[in-house]
Amino acid sequence: MSLTFKLLKYVFFFIIILSVIIFLFFKTYYQFGGTPDNKSQLNINNSDHYVKDGFVNIYKIPKFKIDKNKPKSQDPSLKDWFFPPEGKNPSRPLPSILFNKNEFKNDKFSWLGHSTVLMNAGGLKIITDPVFNRASPIPILGKAFPYENTTSIEDLPKINVVILSHDHYDHLDAKATNKLSDKIDHFIVPLGVKGHLMSWGIDRTKISELDWYETKNYQGVDFTFTPAQHFSGRSFTDLNKTLWGSWVIKSQDLNLFFSGDSGYSDIFKEIGKDYGPFDLAFIECGGYNSNWADVHMFPYEVVQSSLDLNANLFIPISWAKFDLSIHTWDEPIIRLTTESKRREVNISTPMIGEVFDISNPPNDHWWKDYSNIE
Repeated sequence: MSLTFKLLKYVFFFIIILSVIIFLFFKTYYQFGGTPDNKSQLNINNSDHYVKDGFVNIYKIPKFKIDKNKPKSQDPSLKDWFFPPEGKNPSRPLPSILFNKNEFKNDKFSWLGHSTVLMNAGGLKIITDPVFNRASPIPILGKAFPYENTTSIEDLPKINVVILSHDHYDHLDAKATNKLSDKIDHFIVPLGVKGHLMSWGIDRTKISELDWYETKNYQGVDFTFTPAQHFSGRSFTDLNKTLWGSWVIKSQDLNLFFSGDSGYSDIFKEIGKDYGPFDLAFIECGGYNSNWADVHMFPYEVVQSSLDLNANLFIPISWAKFDLSIHTWDEPIIRLTTESKRREVNISTPMIGEVFDISNPPNDHWWKDYSNIE
């Protein structure tokens, strides 16, 4: 037997073994979550938004779009990812306030970074997309920016309801979900996401799944799942197998909106017409570039979406926690506040962890001393 043949045989066996390891990894690693049970799958198959083997968006919008306010950085290349701009990440821990649950009273709010928001609506304590760990299934990737005061799960009060926008890692945290489970009364989630939660030990009786435009009333508060322009998936094999969307939360005194992730489309006008006006809207702003225009919004589109929603006040979220695109960490908020001022849109910019209400919304530009942009 020649040396070359032996070498090829060893390479062949190595490839086979590696393939088996990768297959088992994707089949068994808990971070990837689970699959829908029979009842969920039946509801998925009967959904008007499920076609063949995946959910689809309502509108078809371009995957590439010119960023009209920043035309010189249109088409990010591999070079932009490997040689990022100066100031892409904060050079020191970001200012923040340790969440104080004693201040978290009726009709109060607190943004904990990225898309994690605490709401006390009508006495019901709600948390959106609770992520307290990495935005990745791989332990060396997706680390959060450091904060001066980091709120942990132990700092939170008892939570009545968790609402989830979709199953991406920066919105659905397996470790946090498992750790939070004893603090949570009920989960209200998109179609298909129950399979993930059950695989992490959450009792099926604590989970309600909704399709777009369905409403769940929980202790006097209505949770309506509304569309967004995005996608879903936690591995290479489950693209768009679960639904994604936004939320309308209506208590006796407040009408609130939580966007999740979304590209800009006419869906915001439709939601504003059907469910608005909103007292407060939490709208994603960050993780954008021209190649992702169908699933994330540029800052000027975020401002437009707040107008479409007929929101009396909006708070930008999904920035200042993870490095997920090619822009600097503070570019979204700098561009957003500039555009909001130009268009006379009412915006609030609370510090991470700060407890506030909409009668006196915080508007301190706390990021300025940490910014690399003049």
